Amino acid sequence: MILLGGCGDEEEPPDLRQPAGWDDALRLPDAEDHDPAPDVVEVHLEARVVALEVVPGLMTEVWTYNGMLPGPTIRARRGDRVVVKFENHLPEATTVHWHGLRVPAAMDGTEHMQKPIEPGEGFEYSFIVPDAGTFWYHPHLRSSAQVGAGLYGAFVVEEAAEEAPLGDELLLVMSDIDIEEDGSLGPSDSSGWFGDYFGREGSTVLVNGKILPTVAARAGVPQRWRVVNAARARYFRFAVPGQPLVQIGGDGGLLESPLPVDDVTLVPGERAELYMLPVEGESVVIPRLDANRFHLPKVEEPGDLMRLELVDEPPGHGAPPLPARLAEIASIDTAGARGQPVEFMEQGDPGGAVLGINGQTDGSLTLSAQTNTVEIWTLTNATNYDHPFHLHGFSFQVLDIDGVAPPVRAWHDTINTVPGETLRIAIPFDDRAGMWMFHCHILDHADLGMMAMLHLMP
Repeated sequence: MILLGGCGDEEEPPDLRQPAGWDDALRLPDAEDHDPAPDVVEVHLEARVVALEVVPGLMTEVWTYNGMLPGPTIRARRGDRVVVKFENHLPEATTVHWHGLRVPAAMDGTEHMQKPIEPGEGFEYSFIVPDAGTFWYHPHLRSSAQVGAGLYGAFVVEEAAEEAPLGDELLLVMSDIDIEEDGSLGPSDSSGWFGDYFGREGSTVLVNGKILPTVAARAGVPQRWRVVNAARARYFRFAVPGQPLVQIGGDGGLLESPLPVDDVTLVPGERAELYMLPVEGESVVIPRLDANRFHLPKVEEPGDLMRLELVDEPPGHGAPPLPARLAEIASIDTAGARGQPVEFMEQGDPGGAVLGINGQTDGSLTLSAQTNTVEIWTLTNATNYDHPFHLHGFSFQVLDIDGVAPPVRAWHDTINTVPGETLRIAIPFDDRAGMWMFHCHILDHADLGMMAMLHLMP
């Protein structure tokens, strides 16, 4: 239940205009809706290789949806039916996975539930979107290679009853890509086994497909940032110097209440919604800070992510305060819930080491559960570095990390696991029986064996 409402009657309308052209450098095109029905969104999506100027002065053949990097943003309202007519014009087979969306198992885009879509073939995805929030889509066949080549896009589901106090939307899709000095796309298997083991991070960091883009801001005028980490391995940690940030949403939509934060860390596949009410000051470069997923003693020097340009205009006025309650999120009744352990692990191998889950290193592990039940999974990380856990098809709540409950209640589908920590999550399974994947969302690690299946049985 969304608790946001309007601002009330005022004698003078609030001065909440964004600066002219404030998001021109970052605005992503929306996918065209080909169905006139108000509760149906029909999108035509084509995967193809296109030469784009990603690095200034160099043309790179990247893998795209509809010739765009990122792909077009799919938008719908909660409860809509979304129909995606997909065509594959890549040189190899692919699928589309709807990351974070609670779709039927047959629509999830994994090989366990769908035949790969070969070059020249098509497939029609059709599902109802039951939750408002910020999601994304990407392949789930040779995922590391295909996502690393440019195949990803945002999927925004809006709440029909939600009104305006959270500010104008800025959608930010963070990613990276490996581009050689001559402009060619770096090989998807660069560094061989070492690339698989450590996770490949591209040479070029992108925000909405651009290098170091700029967003304009006017003091006193709120902006609502929807942020997606679409990288195959890179963790994004950032802050906005001199500006307060409040997290208002995560993977599964709005948080229960606002959470002020100094910086934000997003693991691959994770999303956040941020409220920024700029204060007067100077324009700044937003740094990409070291997330230190390897827990090294030396911290990496900050890089540049994007620019925030504070315009020389009178401050806006009349922005309503954030409500103390953003959404009603009921706690999950875990009485009688069955527990299952999930351990990210590695073991020695003649080639160096292999990664896996619960002792299985070939992706063959299958857990089972019953529909319409609640389970508590205990996540542990027996390696020496971080791994993001992602569960397909279902959202969960974090019960505690090392016995400590999170500061606010929220829905997740992707969450970091840290060596030595114990993380307990509660998962309410509904009636969508089928085979559901869970894995490390460092996509090279999933390919290397850190992947398993959940057989949800009626």
